[in-house]
Amino acid sequence: MIAVSPLAVLYDIAVDLAASLSTEERFERLLSATRRVIPCGAATILKLEDGSLRPLAAMGLRREAMGRRFQVNAHPRFARILECPGITRFDVDSTLPDPYDGLLLSVEGGLPVHACMGARLIVQDKVWGAITFDDLEPNAFDETADELVEAFSAFAAAAASAADYIAVLEHSASREHELNQNLIDQILSHSSHDMVGQSDVMQSVRKEIDLVAASDLAVLITGETGVGKELVARAVHTHSKRAAHPIVYLNCATLPENLAESELFGHKKGAFTGATKDYRGKFELADKGTLFLDEIGELPVGLQAKLLRVLQSGEVQSLGSEVMHYVDVRVVAATNRDLKTEVLEGRFRQDLFHRLSVFPIQLPPLRERDGDIPLLAGHFIEALSVQFGLRGVTLSTEALRILESYAWPGNVRELEHVINRALLRISARKAQTPAIIQASDLDNLVSDHAATRMGLSDSASSGELRPLADLLNNFQVQLIRERLDLFDNNWSRTAASLGVNRGNLHRLARRLGMK
Repeated sequence: MIAVSPLAVLYDIAVDLAASLSTEERFERLLSATRRVIPCGAATILKLEDGSLRPLAAMGLRREAMGRRFQVNAHPRFARILECPGITRFDVDSTLPDPYDGLLLSVEGGLPVHACMGARLIVQDKVWGAITFDDLEPNAFDETADELVEAFSAFAAAAASAADYIAVLEHSASREHELNQNLIDQILSHSSHDMVGQSDVMQSVRKEIDLVAASDLAVLITGETGVGKELVARAVHTHSKRAAHPIVYLNCATLPENLAESELFGHKKGAFTGATKDYRGKFELADKGTLFLDEIGELPVGLQAKLLRVLQSGEVQSLGSEVMHYVDVRVVAATNRDLKTEVLEGRFRQDLFHRLSVFPIQLPPLRERDGDIPLLAGHFIEALSVQFGLRGVTLSTEALRILESYAWPGNVRELEHVINRALLRISARKAQTPAIIQASDLDNLVSDHAATRMGLSDSASSGELRPLADLLNNFQVQLIRERLDLFDNNWSRTAASLGVNRGNLHRLARRLGMK
């Protein structure tokens, strides 16, 4: 029996449609109102983006669910909801795997027999996303009329349209742009799931990206290794007026010095030994688009002056050519070095630093992103599970506690690798679906970071007092392995991150018995 008048609730939702609310608040209010009329254990609104459903608001689900990106082709229930008009109800004994296995707040582990239904949301004659309802009582929705669910689904679609439309209005008003009929379609088709996280510091980063993207200013992205600088560069490009043109990537740390100029500016056939044909440099490839110079602090000093000249004039001259040609390129650079210190110590040109850092964006380390670890963990679990043929993988409470208490010196990239290895362990032992990542599936590095890195845990437990040389050797081995893991076993990048010569690093590794 419905205790609240559906008309009264629909009226409240209609009032919210015109209100200036954030997207998250708008959908949370919608779900809260809907559950007053359609009682359920969990309700979720998801947006369709590039073949995946991204939760925008959820009630009754664990927080990690908000970091998931549910690939539609990997979740047959979602696929059926998006394919079918009207309301899709699933039999309580349906054999189709449930994407929310292990994610409901009210139950630990896999879902028992339960009630489940959903509806696709249509905006501008396109499938925008879906709304889903779940309850542990198998007959919970038997008395709920399709017409009632359809009415609330229609309001959910209207709220989705309003949220996108108001966001466009606010964005355009701040930059004095005119709206046109195609803006809504652009917003609905835009993928915004590159950067996962809802912490205050990440919200500030997103505001910085929105602010600078509309301009053509050079951007310098700084932050520790593994924080996601490339994602920020891509977000700046995607939100800019250059989005229809390419973003070209170049890692300055991997450039051989004798080929660096050719990589940037190109060369003509015969310009040097081995130049058997004309080669277009990265600046020419990025014409009218964006050039992302990663690890800019590693660029050879001799090449910095030539890069500065191109940034000042926009004119590029290929090696072996006497012709100068103009390119229209926006440069976004990134580094984990302190370029101000590099300038003071003569390793980086001051004029180039000022040219690149017109608009600096500092990315926070993962340890400062309060509340983002569950979202990121859920995102990586969903994205990586498919590789191992796993479905419905979740984190145990203890595993999540360990992840949240760890300092993450390797930041988001390290978290991704830890989740990847945990999934590999689950796959190797052929765990039942849905599988749960336990604390034992996480690296010792996570559970006892300080003791493991210093090589103290064994000696402390046994009472053995080990020599300083042994402790230092253990520390060096652990540190080198950690950096190799972060850089996908790339010894050059590992050496650069440690501030040592690559040849010296190889010799040290041999002395330590690593090679």
